Amino acid sequence: MAARKVTQNKLETSFIGTTKKLDRIKRGCVFTFKYTAKNATDPTPVIIITRPKWTAKNGKTYISGVNINSLKANTRTSLLEKFGKLPVGSVSFNDLKNATKSDPSCCIRTYNVRNIRALHKVEV
Repeated sequence: MAARKVTQNKLETSFIGTTKKLDRIKRGCVFTFKYTAKNATDPTPVIIITRPKWTAKNGKTYISGVNINSLKANTRTSLLEKFGKLPVGSVSFNDLKNATKSDPSCCIRTYNVRNIRALHKVEV
């Protein structure tokens, strides 16, 4: 996959494209994308993926993760250093909760893949 490095929100990223390519990522579990859902609280989340693509009973496909945009800067940096290079799906929510000392802003978000555009892998 040809990766083009760009700077987005002071993070170095590689363009992935669609969530279909998530299965090919071997290292790194931090991603950013444009989220176009009508009820989106953050249109450009930066997430540590805790659960790669999965299909719900309603037949829709989702990814789940912790949006680190909502965390304090020093907590965010600590999480990126500790978990950023681990494979997709290898980080659990409990790992993140323990690392943030149960920061109340650290919570799981679920994203419908149909509303994800311009997926980028964050280079850590």
